[in-house]
Amino acid sequence: MTTVFSDKWLEKYNRSFKRMLLDVSDKIDFASNDYLGFVKEDRIKKIVQTKFEELLFEGSSGSRLISGHRNLISEIEQKIAALHHAEAALIYASGYQANVGLFSCIADRKDLYLIDESVHASIYDGVRLSFATHFKFRHNDLEHLKALIEKHYTRFENIYVVVEGLYSMDGDSPNTEDLLALIDTKKIFLIVDEAHSFGVMGKDKLGVFSAKSIVDKCAARVIGYGKAAGFAGAAVLGSLVLKQFLINHSRSFIFSTALPIYHYQILSFIYDELVQHSELSIRQLYSNIHFFLQQTKDLHGVSKNNSPIQYLSIPQEICISVQQNLLQSDMYAKVILPPTVPAGKERIRISLHAFNTEKEIVGLIQLLKILVYA
Repeated sequence: MTTVFSDKWLEKYNRSFKRMLLDVSDKIDFASNDYLGFVKEDRIKKIVQTKFEELLFEGSSGSRLISGHRNLISEIEQKIAALHHAEAALIYASGYQANVGLFSCIADRKDLYLIDESVHASIYDGVRLSFATHFKFRHNDLEHLKALIEKHYTRFENIYVVVEGLYSMDGDSPNTEDLLALIDTKKIFLIVDEAHSFGVMGKDKLGVFSAKSIVDKCAARVIGYGKAAGFAGAAVLGSLVLKQFLINHSRSFIFSTALPIYHYQILSFIYDELVQHSELSIRQLYSNIHFFLQQTKDLHGVSKNNSPIQYLSIPQEICISVQQNLLQSDMYAKVILPPTVPAGKERIRISLHAFNTEKEIVGLIQLLKILVYA
């Protein structure tokens, strides 16, 4: 059948043509966001089995504003807010929906977004749907951010500074003390995406900006449950006023069917697991991070992050062959190409986990030495 949607059409509109990979679940995992092993070690499965009789296996039947809401959901949102030292929490079906829903509605033509250039694509999509002006500042360059604030301070009613607790491609974090010094909470407001930092960084491992002493500086925080928690969904944390505003104006919340009731319950149980039983996994994760850094300290082009996200910069012309050779060796670390990263910054993204062994880490490093440095 003749159609405009041909292979040539796909290639024309994709700068980096992608195809779905085969199932890689049997490979040694250096790619997933399952930093604490909630998926690999069947911890979510065990939670569901243990709590099975408490789970309410009923569909949502509609959006939260029509027929999908239950008092139990509000109780769970209150629990999440309390753990994060926030007034309120609002759960979305995904981190993408949370970011699009938040950023598309909280700012208008009188407002300005100043965005770290390395934030998630979902943040950019939400900002583009708003009527606000936006400018990017160089990644983690607070002097550039300060200059933009000074340049535009009198031109806009509100200025929203947007960062992440842990950046998904670079594996680094902002300097919280210097960043917070720029936030006056009168006209400049901070919004933080904690998707990758939740569960592995910050106070009680609930995010880089989770300490009670600094949360008041954050107008909103987005907590994603698809990374270290190994599940799905997200919550926007903030004031009660923000929650009510989102309920009334956030289109990705208003016009989405509510999650099944058991999904909210499982999120609650995951918090219990993180707070009460994850200390050993976190210690093992950071032991693996330290081991990786020691093993790669003399290698050129390797990141030096104290986080689960590392990378090795490689030339674009060998990216595909490196990926194929890794898979053939039963290892999976993801090659990252433009437009996900800028041209010239192609890399192998290496995710470290609590369940990776030192033997596996050494094996990965030795193979990369052959593929990249030989």
